[in-house]
Amino acid sequence: MSSPSHPSEEAPFIEVTGVKKSLGTQEILRGVDLQIRRGETMVVLGRSGEGKSVFLKHLIGLMTPDEGSIRVDGEEIVGISERRLLKSVRRKVGVLFQDGALFDSMTVAENVAFPLRERGIRDVSVLLEKVEKALSVVELDAHMEKMPINISGGMRKRVALARAIIAQPECILYDEPTAGLDPVVADSIDHLILRLQRELKVTSVVVTHDMKSVFKVATRVAYLRDGTIYFLGTPEELREHPDPKIRNFIEGRSEETLREEAEKTRQKER
Repeated sequence: MSSPSHPSEEAPFIEVTGVKKSLGTQEILRGVDLQIRRGETMVVLGRSGEGKSVFLKHLIGLMTPDEGSIRVDGEEIVGISERRLLKSVRRKVGVLFQDGALFDSMTVAENVAFPLRERGIRDVSVLLEKVEKALSVVELDAHMEKMPINISGGMRKRVALARAIIAQPECILYDEPTAGLDPVVADSIDHLILRLQRELKVTSVVVTHDMKSVFKVATRVAYLRDGTIYFLGTPEELREHPDPKIRNFIEGRSEETLREEAEKTRQKER
């Protein structure tokens, strides 16, 4: 099995300090501290509703924290204007949204070209060359003229990934990249994440609860629980961690299962 390459020691590409966020009366993030090194693949784990996607949206300014600091490539993004976000941070960071977020009225090629058109590139030959290159990376260059409705879920994810990398970002954020995919297609997405990290030297942040993906792509893992980073370490450290809360999450053991096992143990002891 391939393993992610390890980044060199230098200033973090993303630095999150004391980030808090409430939605209505619910506290989602309660003081998140996390440094993401250049060139690494940081996997953010957590149960449903723990705020993983909320955290991810903060990294590109789609959401603003109630408190705290977020620095991307040394630049503080909390409190800066939307125009500044577009000109600096969002040019450095590509995003693969959970559902792909493709435009149904556009072809595959038009979807992939969209970020470049937004930046004012109009030369058809330049656009075509860059689209072909991005789609070849995800092995979909033969499907340029198809509409999103006519390709599979896994292919839509790969198109979205081509769109995320077309402008050669320094960092890619993945929101549940294998969600809703069969195991074989999910495995191909994991291999793509590894290949992009290795060949393009991008910094990657992967939000997931797919444990197979975690142990395949992660350089380090952050486990988000109760609004803070409960665990931070390598996949090997996560796998061997003795904490029951971590072990139950890794093994997919619900509270109901734990109660049933406890009841069986009590019955055996009688």
